[in-house]
Amino acid sequence: MVQLVNSASKIGVLRQETPRVVELIGPAGAGKTTLYKALSNYPEQIRLSNFPNIRRAADTPFFIQYGLQLVPSLFRLYRRSSRQLSRREFAWMSILNGWPFVLQKAVKKCSQVIVLDQGPVYLLAEMREFGPEYLKSENAEKLWQELYRRWAATLDMIVWLDAADIFLFERIRTREKGHVVKDKAAPTVYEFLARYRRAYDYVLSAFDTCMGGPRVLRFDTSRQRPGEIVDHLLVEFGFS
Repeated sequence: MVQLVNSASKIGVLRQETPRVVELIGPAGAGKTTLYKALSNYPEQIRLSNFPNIRRAADTPFFIQYGLQLVPSLFRLYRRSSRQLSRREFAWMSILNGWPFVLQKAVKKCSQVIVLDQGPVYLLAEMREFGPEYLKSENAEKLWQELYRRWAATLDMIVWLDAADIFLFERIRTREKGHVVKDKAAPTVYEFLARYRRAYDYVLSAFDTCMGGPRVLRFDTSRQRPGEIVDHLLVEFGFS
């Protein structure tokens, strides 16, 4: 059985007066990449970060340590299912298991706010919604609850970007970057967007049950420009 360290004992649960670890979330087309790039204009105050990369040699020790830690528990759960984790899904579960400890060390070494694009909330939503069925079973609930506690103690703030479906549909269709639903009919796209929103709501509801969970700020990117959101966040981060 995997030995998940209790978040309250190893990761401080006292919330900072100003956020130190922040994640950007939102459905496709909401403007996460645009905001992420806009925040890069403030390198002294904001440190942009992303999760460990399984293709990067420097991150290999991370995946060996935290991936191997998960193997016994995942194997026990897998015996009840017909589909095993893909290589990418196993990497994501390893990240969810070990990344909070990496971030906590980073916070101690820098004075910047660490902003994550598609971080743990995204990964938790992806795995709970689209992962193997055995990870949605009652037998897997203990694993998920510990991961929720761990990340609720690590994240200080979540910035949720969104807009009405009609705006997101148009953005997905017209942007150069490819997407799995870019050429799909509107009803398919709307259901895709709704499914992600439900998954995010599920994760945030789980955080709400944890003491000292992250604060959530919501922005409608059809009404607020990236510069306006950046100005708001700089105030929230204590920089203006």
